[in-house]
Amino acid sequence: MKGKFAWLVVSCVMVLSLVLASCAPSEPTTPTAPTTPTTPTTPIQPTPITPTTPTTPTGPEMVQDSMGRMVEKPKYGGTFNIIPWRESRGFDPFFQEPSGMTTIQITHENLMGLDWARGASGTGEWGGIISIAPMTFKTGLVAESYEITDDETIIYKIRQGVRFGLDPNNEASRLVGGRELTADDVVYSTMRLFEDKPGSALRQRLSEFEWPVSARALDKYTVEFKATPGYASALLFVTADWITLTAKEVVDKYGDLLDWRNSVGTGPYMLTDYIPASSATMIKNPNYWQPDPFHPDNKLPYPDGVKYLMVSDMSTILAGFRTGKIDSISRKFISEEDWQSLIKTRPDMQSLRSFDYRPYVLGLRVDKPELPWYNKSVRHALSMAIDREAILRDYYGGQGEMMVFPVAPFGEFMPMWTPLEEQSAAVQEMYKYQPEKAKQMLADAGYPNGFNMEVVASNRADVDLLSAVKFYLEKVGVNITIRVVEDAVFTTMTKNRSIEEAGWEIHSAHLAFVFEDWNVPLDTQGGWPNMNDALALETSEKVLNVYMLNEQEAWPLMKEFFKHAVEEAWYIGMPSPYQYLPWQPWVKGYSGEQTTGYGEYQGQAKYLWIDTDLKKSLGY
Repeated sequence: MKGKFAWLVVSCVMVLSLVLASCAPSEPTTPTAPTTPTTPTTPIQPTPITPTTPTTPTGPEMVQDSMGRMVEKPKYGGTFNIIPWRESRGFDPFFQEPSGMTTIQITHENLMGLDWARGASGTGEWGGIISIAPMTFKTGLVAESYEITDDETIIYKIRQGVRFGLDPNNEASRLVGGRELTADDVVYSTMRLFEDKPGSALRQRLSEFEWPVSARALDKYTVEFKATPGYASALLFVTADWITLTAKEVVDKYGDLLDWRNSVGTGPYMLTDYIPASSATMIKNPNYWQPDPFHPDNKLPYPDGVKYLMVSDMSTILAGFRTGKIDSISRKFISEEDWQSLIKTRPDMQSLRSFDYRPYVLGLRVDKPELPWYNKSVRHALSMAIDREAILRDYYGGQGEMMVFPVAPFGEFMPMWTPLEEQSAAVQEMYKYQPEKAKQMLADAGYPNGFNMEVVASNRADVDLLSAVKFYLEKVGVNITIRVVEDAVFTTMTKNRSIEEAGWEIHSAHLAFVFEDWNVPLDTQGGWPNMNDALALETSEKVLNVYMLNEQEAWPLMKEFFKHAVEEAWYIGMPSPYQYLPWQPWVKGYSGEQTTGYGEYQGQAKYLWIDTDLKKSLGY
């Protein structure tokens, strides 16, 4: 466990003595003399009782789902109280990416999303923990279907009967009036996000070839998008996953959607109250269109409301869960110690354990010749200096995996993954703990006395783990200064590539699917180490042209590149721990952790039930 890293502990450890009290047996009493037996009486005969038909213990009502399985019948009602992994960064998709707006993730919708019927609760074709997946696993949401007619044209058919939520107590909602969403709304929502104005999150995030050239409504339910010639595949991903659909009349009246009261969408819930750093309250959208894929006669969502509680104190969170005031805890909050505690105190809880596909990494700027780690052999030496086995064993209590960054070894990622034993000899050496060899390599590179390095980290990052890395690197002469900044500042620094030397961050393996963070000329947001790698550029161009059309053709290209990326060591990856998602028995919810960037909340809020064999089907 983390506590086993004794060298990280700077304060005295309090030892709690448990005093066990026991009672000695009482002294035996002196036996009394036997009494003279009396004349036996006639025994009383019991009155015969007519047996009743034995009752069968009541249990959950079982029904057959669309896959032919007998499952617990879904129940409506109640409020779902969850601890989200972070507070919403805003309410206007022009200024924020969808993944940063936790409420919009269930109050608004995209054109497409992950197909839950093929996920962990269904056929299991995708593992249920990715936020960005190939089109293979997508299904229509607001869009019923799409077609790429040539290398620059995408046609979407918009679903009829999708309506904006109508909250009679909200002025902006009354303005929209619960009207039907049409192709005009899709065109407006898309092109607004790419307006050439200060603050556009998507213009900053995406490369210009990923922006739509134009969008127009061919009729009430048909939209045509034009891409940069040759990049229809790239635009398909953007339009399917990144466009948050909003109402024009709200922007026209209020100028923007920055105020939470102006948050009007077509999602399963409507935002009715927001208290910064405290809570977000949502109620069911009575106009919501989507049926349950496993129970097509049931209209989603099941809960009457969802409430996000912004609580950071872990003892408060655990106490709330144990007493039933919190129904689910984001897996990002649960440590191994917390997990073991919950198992003992709440043996009736439902839960899921999964491998965390987002390990921490030490990212290194490699575009400055004056920095020591501009030399690849120095980067390899830094990697050798870190005892990953000890981190996995002692920091994570053995509950994790030795992931060969950046591709996760399971599920959807397997076509791109290469195990360590099949990597190059240099990579295999790099992943061994060899401090003496690391010192020699640094000396050979001209740094016999080591050097200094500043590492920037978000205040939401695991700085304790970074302290462990600091300990190991300082043993080989690399003096680390840790600079902790606000999370929003860190995000801005990575986007602007203003981290001068090194950064400490979570790096999601799902970025491999869209080739983010690997190429500077094409990517305006990721890739802040500025590797500017020729193979990355070549692979990116090939992948972007085939990926969304034929993933199987793209995967071998990415697999070869990622072997190259591991050896280049632009990012030095850490072991990945298991993560735990606990929920109250009544909730019976499974989210899949991420659904098209919408977070675990959308899945739980829509599908607050689970077939009884889910854990078995996932191998837990």
